Amino acid sequence: MSTMNAYFGKIREVSRSIIIGMGLTWRYLVNPKEIVTVQYGSKKYGPQKNYLPPRHRGIHYLETEKCIQCEICAKACPVDCIEMEGTRDGDLEGGWQGDKVQISRFVIDLNKCIFCNLCCEPCPKSCIHMGQEFDLAAYTRSHGVKNLLTDKPWSQADAEAEAWRRDEMKRLAEEKKKKKAAEKAARDAAKKAAAEKKKPDGDDTKKS
Repeated sequence: MSTMNAYFGKIREVSRSIIIGMGLTWRYLVNPKEIVTVQYGSKKYGPQKNYLPPRHRGIHYLETEKCIQCEICAKACPVDCIEMEGTRDGDLEGGWQGDKVQISRFVIDLNKCIFCNLCCEPCPKSCIHMGQEFDLAAYTRSHGVKNLLTDKPWSQADAEAEAWRRDEMKRLAEEKKKKKAAEKAARDAAKKAAAEKKKPDGDDTKKS
C-alpha cells in the first residue's frame, strides 16, 4: 500500500510541476508584452531595453554639466578603462562645460569594462550612470571606446580635437601662471610702496 501511495504521489508531483511550467509558458505565449527573450536585433516587440530591469548595468552615460573632474571614477575602476582630461584655468574652446571645470576628454574603453558599477557608486555628484543600452557590436575594436562627452564611439576626429585642446590647456595654464606671477609682483610692489610711505623721512633733530 505504501508503495502505491508513493507511486501516485510522484505522479501528482510531476503533474503539478508540468502544469505550473506549461501555465507559465502559455502566459508568455498569449501575452507578448511580458516577453523577456527575443531574437537579437528583432524589431517585432520594440526596443529590447524596454524589457530590462531598472538597475540593469548597461553602457555608461554622463551628465557632463554636473561633473567636477575629481577622477574618483577613474581611480575606482579596477581595470583602468576610464580616462579624462580637463582644465580649471579658463574657458577652453571646444571643451564641455562641467561644474566649474572645462572637460576636454572623457572616454571609457568598453572592451575592457567589466560593468561592475564601481565607477558610479563613489561619484560625489552622481553624474556617471550605467544605462539601459547593451549592444556593443561593432566592426572594429576602436568602436568599443566610447566618448562620454558626445555619447558616440571615440573617433579619429576626437583624437585630433583632443590633441588641439591639450595644447590649448597648456596655453591656458601658462597664461594663468603668468597672471598669478604678475598679480603677486603687483601686490609686492604695493606693499613695498606702502612701507616706503610709512617710513619716516629721517631724524632732523640734533642733540644739544
